[in-house]
Amino acid sequence: MILDGENAWQYYENDGKEFLHELYRLLSEDEAIQTVTPSEYLEMYPEQRDIENLWAGCWFTPDFSTWIGEDEENLGWECLRRTRKMLDGYLKGEQDATEEQIAAALDAMYAAEGSDWFWWYGADQDSGDDPAFDLMYRQTLMDVYRAVGEEVPAWLSVPIIPKTSPLPAREVQGFFTPAVDGVAGEEEWAAAGSYREMGGAMARAEDVVEALYYGYDQKHLYLRLEGVRQWIELGEGLEVFFYLGVVGAPNVNGLSRYGEHKKPPTALGFGASHEVIIPLSPSSGGEVATLSTAAKGGGWEYPQPLEEVAFSGTTLELAVPFEALGGLSTGDRLTFVAVVSQQGRDLDVAPSAGPARVVVPELHPITALLTVDDPMGDDHGPGSYTYPTDGVFDPGCFDLEQFVVGTDEENLVFAFTFVGPVNNPWGSGSGLAVQALDVYVDVDHQPGSGSRLLLPGRNAALPEDRAWDYAVWAEGWTPGVYRVDEAGQPKPVGTEMKIAVDPLARKVTIRVPRNGFPEGNPADWGYLGVVLGQEGFPAMGVWRVRDVEKQAAQWRFGGAPEDTNHTRIIDLAWPNGATPTQEDMLSIYSPSQETDMGSLGPDDFAQVGMLQP
Repeated sequence: MILDGENAWQYYENDGKEFLHELYRLLSEDEAIQTVTPSEYLEMYPEQRDIENLWAGCWFTPDFSTWIGEDEENLGWECLRRTRKMLDGYLKGEQDATEEQIAAALDAMYAAEGSDWFWWYGADQDSGDDPAFDLMYRQTLMDVYRAVGEEVPAWLSVPIIPKTSPLPAREVQGFFTPAVDGVAGEEEWAAAGSYREMGGAMARAEDVVEALYYGYDQKHLYLRLEGVRQWIELGEGLEVFFYLGVVGAPNVNGLSRYGEHKKPPTALGFGASHEVIIPLSPSSGGEVATLSTAAKGGGWEYPQPLEEVAFSGTTLELAVPFEALGGLSTGDRLTFVAVVSQQGRDLDVAPSAGPARVVVPELHPITALLTVDDPMGDDHGPGSYTYPTDGVFDPGCFDLEQFVVGTDEENLVFAFTFVGPVNNPWGSGSGLAVQALDVYVDVDHQPGSGSRLLLPGRNAALPEDRAWDYAVWAEGWTPGVYRVDEAGQPKPVGTEMKIAVDPLARKVTIRVPRNGFPEGNPADWGYLGVVLGQEGFPAMGVWRVRDVEKQAAQWRFGGAPEDTNHTRIIDLAWPNGATPTQEDMLSIYSPSQETDMGSLGPDDFAQVGMLQP
């Protein structure tokens, strides 16, 4: 007997145990199993079904997102493309090399084309030492060049994984609009962030930059560079460069304009999508700034003037319009560094310890529809829950202080502000790693419409006339927007959400394009904000939220009753003094020992309410 894929699957579909018993019986009989090659099998069974739809995917996910799409992954592929293009010249006979050289180059090329390198790029996977894999990958590409006697290009010396940004001496304290006149008044830059470099009494002869200041209003990024001495004293050929990197840019450069010719090259520490040049020589004829974008394959193109730039004495001030950086949205990360050069030679870099980074502020004002001031100290679910014992769970990190629902010109906006910190110990791409945040939206208030049960694993439900139609799930690796389908199940909505984490303000802002929701007035809808623990290794059937057990453990909340259907919610956005209280809602339900949560209905879980503006 031949056990082929089709009848094996039929056994499995009918009964998994029956399949295993039959397989065991066959293995117990002499010569019961006949092994054949695929070609032999096709000869024996020539009539095969045609595959009408072939889904693009892999064993790990139903797409290729682990290997493609993020900035690091895209840059890794670009390095691979450029190396392969060079090697193709030898394979086609356009360049001369021996058979041994080409064979060695192909060995290295094939090794570099292995998918596992790209597994570790981006925020979706973490090896614990991703920079080591980055270095080995680039060294493998270097070996391709060396094998055929080519000079290794400088761009392969630049890490694909951005250098960690140092902590500033001072964080930005809020919006401000300085006068860009080359005179830095203390008050006008009082809200700026800053990086302090060598200077003052500690200055060395080779030091050029004393400090870098930065900040923003809703239209501009403001940059101020303070020199150790007056800029004019440095003489002819002096240029200041600001390199900026925006997320998702089609092309980036990892070296300064002149850095490619240095040994070692001047690596920026990130992929720069834009370059600002400001000549400061006495003969430059005044302050002129030019903004260019990175060209494919290196270099810069499409220069355009920047009008707001000025310097005098030791001060250089510049305003860069956010709109000139192309497609920036609130919550995007903007990375930048300053390089001072003279006569085509880089003199100084600021910040010297790594690139500066800022989160793009709210470019459009938010009109608040609903503001909930949540009681402090109620991050205990039904009243008994305690935090996991690991140190990443800082006091108050699940304690919601305020929940706001609003709109801007393009989005529905949800903002969570916490009592404790919003840290990112595992390096998620969104900046959200400890907390998981849900927002449930009822757009019609119709009984029988939507879903009463919250997303899988929350173990809570809504009243029949407040069932949710849309859910926004914010977390570090698998965020999404969902709507209820005809079967009452959550179905992904094809819309892009943005999560902005402001650690200084302990705030998470979620923006969902307005077209991701149906027509109607959001002021008439119902909302529920929920705080849970984010979990990378959840229990079966649970959508990535952390378990609550009887006793707290390193990665588990404590204080749960001895049943299986208690909630995993740690805090609700619920007004101080409202009745019923959060504790009442989350603690009232019929305890169950059922392990199959799918067999339980909405009335078997704690019942929570919704709020309406």
